[in-house]
Amino acid sequence: MNETNSNLDALQTTATVGQPVPGLAVGSPLPVSWIIWGVVLLGALAIAKKAGWLDRIRVFFLQTREELLKCSWPSRDELRGSTWMVLVAVGMLGFFTFMADWILGGFLIQEILLKTIGGGAKG
Repeated sequence: MNETNSNLDALQTTATVGQPVPGLAVGSPLPVSWIIWGVVLLGALAIAKKAGWLDRIRVFFLQTREELLKCSWPSRDELRGSTWMVLVAVGMLGFFTFMADWILGGFLIQEILLKTIGGGAKG
C-alpha cells in the first residue's frame, strides 16, 4: 500500500513540474497537429474550388432545397393518424409471427411430429 502511494506521488510531482506537453508548440494555444491539419484542409478546399467541385455541391444543395419546397408535407393530424396505423400494423404482424411460430414450431413440430417420430422409433 505504501509503495502505491509513493509511486502515485512520484507521478504527480513529475506531472506538475511544468514540462512541455508533446504536440504543443511553445507559446502556441493550439497543438501543432491541429495547425497542420488546418493547412491540409485549406489546401484541399482550394483544390476543390479550383476544380469546380464546391460550385457543383452548392448547386446540388440549392436544387435539393427547391425540390423540397415543392413537396406537400402532411399536417400534424395526418401524421398522427399514419403513425398509429403503422404501429397497429406492426403490432398485428408481430402478433401473427409470434402465434405462427408458437403453433408451428412449438406445438406442431415438437408435440405432434417429434412424438410421432420418436414414439414410432421406440416401438
